[in-house]
Amino acid sequence: MARMTYAMAVLGLILCPALAESASSRLAFNQAELEFDAEVSEQPARGKNTGQAAARPKGSPSPIVWKPRVVGAPSERVGGAVRGSSDLVNPMALVPNHLALTLNPSPSLFWHLDGASPDGVAIVFTLVDEAGEVPLVESELARPDRAGIQRIRLDDYGVALKPDQTYTWSVALVPDREDRSQDRVSLGLIRRTRVVGEAPTVAEEFAARGLWYDALEALSDAVDQAPSDTQARARRRSLLTQAALVPGTE
Repeated sequence: MARMTYAMAVLGLILCPALAESASSRLAFNQAELEFDAEVSEQPARGKNTGQAAARPKGSPSPIVWKPRVVGAPSERVGGAVRGSSDLVNPMALVPNHLALTLNPSPSLFWHLDGASPDGVAIVFTLVDEAGEVPLVESELARPDRAGIQRIRLDDYGVALKPDQTYTWSVALVPDREDRSQDRVSLGLIRRTRVVGEAPTVAEEFAARGLWYDALEALSDAVDQAPSDTQARARRRSLLTQAALVPGTE
């Protein structure tokens, strides 16, 4: 009963009715733009010399260009919108200001913490499906050893997102489990989608086709593999900046 009460309280407090309606029925996906056009993406225009391609050093990766594929989304920011006590540091869900997409049934979710979490404050991750009656996941996270970008792996919780369903996830700093109104909460929306044709495999393709979670995960994997690689960090920062997400510490 407590879990159900919390789930309803979070959704009622944070998601306005217009957002809930938009997420479930009013969001439209430009599926045609998710289709892969090999001829366009692989072949340069005949008779034209693209200055950007010529100027890019040999062997350097292509730039990250984020192209959202969701229309009719609410204008209010969902990711990064923090509710609750101003006495706590801020968690921030690293998502665009609309429903974001993935091809992966168990993607990673990324969030940012702008300072050290105080002693005695729990950090709780919650995942709720469209029904919203009982959380699919409600789990206390280990306290990060530093501020910056954090990762949640849905695979660690045995979660497989169903295609074409919208889920809400949140990270909350909880100073008092008996009074959840003091929580510092940030949340995001995610939907697993399908792709027609050959599936993308690299960050540039994910970003160009509006697959936010897959692009951010690929870029973050590159950072994890080479933490001192400034180019890998710059590419991830580029994606975040294009979605108006500017975390101070990475």
